[in-house]
Amino acid sequence: MSKNIKQRVAEEAAASDANPDAPTPHGAMVSRPNGSRSTVYSIRLNPDEVEAVQALADAAGLPPSTLVRSWIIDRMRIEHGEIDEAEAELHAAQRHLAHLERHLARR
Repeated sequence: MSKNIKQRVAEEAAASDANPDAPTPHGAMVSRPNGSRSTVYSIRLNPDEVEAVQALADAAGLPPSTLVRSWIIDRMRIEHGEIDEAEAELHAAQRHLAHLERHLARR
């Protein structure tokens, strides 16, 4: 990404953060990738557990909810015999490699 584009993206992000209630600009594409997920589960974690999940999510470059959802989905797939433990570990490694790729691209 050229410096000019990076600067423009940063300016737009700052403007958006400064005015979160602004209407969506004409022609903007709005997506809700998790829009089909309509049920929310609430779980109780102690502060140490929350901190540990947040640290793992930060290391993976993901929001904590996305990381935990991926764990749940992988576990369900294991329980249903769709994948085995090794494949679930491979998925986790792929998520980590994607994070490393994003991190290196920022350099």
